[in-house]
Amino acid sequence: MVPTVIPRVRIPRVIVLLVLTAAAGLLGWFASSGCSSGGTSFIATGVGTNAGGTLYITDGGYERIIQMDNITGAGLATFGSPGTGTGQFMSPAAITVNATEEIYVADEGGNRIVQMDDITGAGWTTFGTVGNGTNQFSGPAGIAVDGSGAIYISDLGNSRIVRIDDITGTNWTTLTTNPNNIQDALKRPTGITVDGSGRIYIADALNNRIVRVDGINGSGWTTFGMTGEGTNQFNLPQGVAVDSAGHIYIADSLNYRIVRINDMTGSGWTTIGTNGSQPGQFLGPVGVAVDAAFVISVADKGSEGNSRIVQMDDMTGSGWSVYP
Repeated sequence: MVPTVIPRVRIPRVIVLLVLTAAAGLLGWFASSGCSSGGTSFIATGVGTNAGGTLYITDGGYERIIQMDNITGAGLATFGSPGTGTGQFMSPAAITVNATEEIYVADEGGNRIVQMDDITGAGWTTFGTVGNGTNQFSGPAGIAVDGSGAIYISDLGNSRIVRIDDITGTNWTTLTTNPNNIQDALKRPTGITVDGSGRIYIADALNNRIVRVDGINGSGWTTFGMTGEGTNQFNLPQGVAVDSAGHIYIADSLNYRIVRINDMTGSGWTTIGTNGSQPGQFLGPVGVAVDAAFVISVADKGSEGNSRIVQMDDMTGSGWSVYP
């Protein structure tokens, strides 16, 4: 039986569910099965791409990862089964690849990160145990890799960002607060990405904002966004991506839209999406990725029976395609 799935910000499960229900009317977000309308069934919790546009998906319903050559599903391959052993996942939440196409997964329920050489699972290596100390995680929900191979993890339940040099955990370093204002703290960070200059972008989900820092020491701490449904506002942002031109893309989950801004001032604010399943609509976007051709891919988690990946050529929705 496929496990019940709730929005990715879910650790601790009861506390977060109560907070989100009271704050946002969290109706229609429960799912008891994956998408079943053709193609491969899944519950999309995260999406990544490589430079050539290959798609990588975390399937939080069937506890596995999926790779496809493109949005048509060509070349589809899957890896994983439920559990915490080798070759297994427990609520995988996010996925990325490095320059040599090694795959990294934030295994949220397993409280660890996973590195593999490819979709066959070769080179399977894990790092992390449950807890709030060094080398421990409480629901890692986002993952990114920079040009040097350093790994960045959104440690959701511990409300911190972790940076390690590699999968062995060398040089473990964390970030929880603005170094210039300790009251300005992260609150359930989810999505994370790193740009070509090494700046870190964080979807600070329960603060309804995006945070950018120049490095893991918190220098250059900059925030954008506030709670709401209008311009410059977010309602549970869970995914963030940056393209090669520096544009920032946000999966604004409970506003059922994707947001693009030119920079951290919010200039060029552009949105696409309303609640629904038609072109130009989303069912619950939780992850976003942008490839070298600026094609936008969205993990549209949705609810029972309609989880999907959405892809579009640009923020007008041109080339709108879905899988399955």
